[in-house]
Amino acid sequence: MRAFVFSSLLLMATIVASSQEIYNAGGTRRASPLTIFDEIADRAERDAFRDVWDAKDPRVKRERADAFVERYPRSIVLREAYELAARASADMGEHAAALERARRSLRLLPENPFLLVMTADIAAKQSELGLAEESARDALRYLTNADTPSPLTPALWPRVRDELRATAYFVLGRVAATRGAYADARRALLMALSLNHEEIDALYTLGVVQMALNDDQGAAASFAHVMRTQGPLAGAARQSLTTLFTRQSPASIDFDTYVASHRWTPPKPPARAPSPAAGAYAGSETCRECHAPVYERWQATGMAKMFREYRAEHVVGDFSGGQTVSGRARPVMHDGRHFIEIRDGDTAQWTRYPVDYVIGSKWQQAYATRLPDSRILVFPIQYSRQKSAWLNYWGIVDGPGSERADIARFHTIPEEAIYQTSCAPCHTSQLKMEKRGQTPFFAEFARTGQKKGSDPFSFREGGINCEMCHGPSLAHIERTKSNVSAPRSAQDTPIRFGRIPAQNFVAVCAQCHAQSAVHSAGPGGTVNYSDEMPFYRAYPVHLASNFSRNAFFRDGRYRATTFISESFARSQCFRTGNATCSSCHNPHPPDAATNPTSLKFRDDPDRMCVQCHTTIGERPERHTRHARGSEASRCVSCHMPPIMDALLFPARSHEIDDVPDAEMTARFGNDDSPNACLMCHKERGMGWLREELERF
Repeated sequence: MRAFVFSSLLLMATIVASSQEIYNAGGTRRASPLTIFDEIADRAERDAFRDVWDAKDPRVKRERADAFVERYPRSIVLREAYELAARASADMGEHAAALERARRSLRLLPENPFLLVMTADIAAKQSELGLAEESARDALRYLTNADTPSPLTPALWPRVRDELRATAYFVLGRVAATRGAYADARRALLMALSLNHEEIDALYTLGVVQMALNDDQGAAASFAHVMRTQGPLAGAARQSLTTLFTRQSPASIDFDTYVASHRWTPPKPPARAPSPAAGAYAGSETCRECHAPVYERWQATGMAKMFREYRAEHVVGDFSGGQTVSGRARPVMHDGRHFIEIRDGDTAQWTRYPVDYVIGSKWQQAYATRLPDSRILVFPIQYSRQKSAWLNYWGIVDGPGSERADIARFHTIPEEAIYQTSCAPCHTSQLKMEKRGQTPFFAEFARTGQKKGSDPFSFREGGINCEMCHGPSLAHIERTKSNVSAPRSAQDTPIRFGRIPAQNFVAVCAQCHAQSAVHSAGPGGTVNYSDEMPFYRAYPVHLASNFSRNAFFRDGRYRATTFISESFARSQCFRTGNATCSSCHNPHPPDAATNPTSLKFRDDPDRMCVQCHTTIGERPERHTRHARGSEASRCVSCHMPPIMDALLFPARSHEIDDVPDAEMTARFGNDDSPNACLMCHKERGMGWLREELERF
């Protein structure tokens, strides 16, 4: 059975339940179960989409889907309508129509492995080898660590994922074979068959490749198995076996005996090579001994200040007592000590909590208090440095109905306001959680007031230390102190970022800067690091379809900076140019105190782009159509407009668009498809925008 055919049945259920997850900038939280139909506010539109959904005949389904797109061009379910039309076209064997509609759907949600696999398969049939290979590789990238998507069960998902991956590898094998790269083709086809040995098309193609590689015995076994299935390829397999029989077998053996003598054994998935231990950690203070200048610069960065034990000089908020949030929270000073007072919603009494920890420093600062059972409770209010005001941060992050955003319920200790489980994975270094000890430890304390055993949460340092990025370094330090030199590979720790692939580089940063990551504890309890190499966790990730539509603009771009890594991964700078985060940012710049975004070329930001696009840098005004040195002539003004929500201010998109898209803005409006040109030329309309962009 072809994998994309099997998975398309499950996809239909996945589409319906695609709103099981809701998005918020602080994390992914469960909402009450919804279906996609519940998200469509207009009743007529909802009924029209249901008509598309309910259609059984592929031609009727496509006609209804096309009519739906024509009637509701700004629909919230546009990507699903295009996908349904694409699959209906594929069912009718109209491959060109299927690809055209699939492209439109993937334009709105590129990270859709279900549709990418189908696209890859059809593109290979259409001899669009570039599209087939790109789609297959993208699908494999998204599937590698994909967590179970709604509404599939964890028991079913591995089978679905393996069948999707099998088809993707089959496509790569076909592409390689068509290009004459037979050794590459054989590797890809064997991988496909190890994931799904019922992929008969792949087995037949493997036989063809084996013949091209003069592996007649292997080819005969492959073709013999295909022939025995008596499927559509059985006749072609018999013809190939006849050819092999003619040139291989002595006259004493008849054809049936020859076929019976060849048995195919499904390949096993390649065994996972044991990963070497990651090594021991030394701590940032030890790094300081040799790297003092870098250490001092790092100390001034936001990474170092992510989480610190309370010291009065670390506090930036206004604790004069002059500001109260919602009449229920007020920061105050007493005897030189900082406190936050919360008014209990049940008793209306004010309770004073000490500030025991300080979180962040650049844009806003949060505060937390340590509970008697050792849990750290984060206050709902934070101080905005930009606004010079206190805000209910959880209320901004979560929206209405959030338990932790209800200041009056702070005394109930909302679970999602606990630092160790909600914030620590990205604000502390080498976090470990002993799962088995967590519930008994806190339950015992609640019952008796006594601590039994060790705290189930531990971390080496507050903030993001040197080894979160460079890896465990104790062995390196010991060798250095002993004057022992040894050859180093690119992956040896502490890693040198200039020597590792772009994908690995960005993965290190994505430990904290990827909203889709599922920060669950690993086998040894490690949460944001690994005991094995690579030292950075390969987190399970939510598929993009599991986030609510609030995470995206209608044109498909990400809305929030919590998706900064996913956004950058879409860019051609990363995908084809091997750009990394450090192409533009310096994690420990010399001017960290006044350079909160850690830009490498803060005073000449165009250098970030023209270091690769050199010809544009020579005459930028010819490319930008604006005066050299003007804000409108800046590369980022057009290609990285400030459209992403950083909660308290707009931030630049990291998808690094080609050019502002007039058609998307015309379709969805500037609010749902913000256009860089119209951010400056607010008085202009769509006619002007189209005319201007056509000149590019």
